[in-house]
Amino acid sequence: MIAARNRNRPERSRSGAHDAMNLIILTEHDRVGGETFRLAAQRADHLRTVLRATEGDLVQVGLLNGPCGTARVARLAADEALLDCRWTAPPPAPVPTVDLICALPRPQTLKKILFAAAMMGVRRLHLVRARRVERSYFSSPLLNPEQYTPHLIEGLSQGRLTRLPEVAVHDRFRRFFEDILPVLEQNESAPSLRLAPHPGAAAMLDAVYRGDSPRLLAAVGPEGGWVPFEVELLTSLGFRAFSLGRFTLRVEHAVTAVLSQIELLAPR
Repeated sequence: MIAARNRNRPERSRSGAHDAMNLIILTEHDRVGGETFRLAAQRADHLRTVLRATEGDLVQVGLLNGPCGTARVARLAADEALLDCRWTAPPPAPVPTVDLICALPRPQTLKKILFAAAMMGVRRLHLVRARRVERSYFSSPLLNPEQYTPHLIEGLSQGRLTRLPEVAVHDRFRRFFEDILPVLEQNESAPSLRLAPHPGAAAMLDAVYRGDSPRLLAAVGPEGGWVPFEVELLTSLGFRAFSLGRFTLRVEHAVTAVLSQIELLAPR
């Protein structure tokens, strides 16, 4: 999802600093009192050197899992920045709700998937074992929340969203699909339309999703795809296969393609 420039915003702030297309994501940990937030070290340096902000400038901000708004740079020093925030809009809520199931990829690919999932409004990301997933991937430090959360926040900033996706790791394929997923679905207010991009499928997405489903659940396989047993299980559980086109995509590109096609078909 490419963020469109807000035509109501000026190209430059009053000091001449470029207005950023993405959001500065703030957390409650950054709050120093009232609606004043502190950026330290690299984040303050980013504000000064990349956004070229100076004291008094207005920048676009979002509170993690909260509203969006603007902030005036009250102080900008070598080691910190203080922002006085004014919240003006509720947190964006992408429609439809999209949950993503992805066979756990290698760590460098996972970083890209985390970024894309947050940037494009995924609510939940389930990372699952598959036959073609290396067992060692489940030992990666990147699966710790303190390691993967920065990649999600970076994606939120790019996508101008604030809701942090939930991430869950499942090391047993059959147990997730047959035991865990049904329980999760029981707690939802509406059933999901289940989608499975798969090479060789005859239908395109617009044949199975017509923009009228409030919840989507998409399962993206590993490099090399799901094996026949996995495809059969997904089909038995109501996942509908569709093609992403004639090109062979890497996993991170398949994730982006799925979410992009959903966005194109989603109601306006």
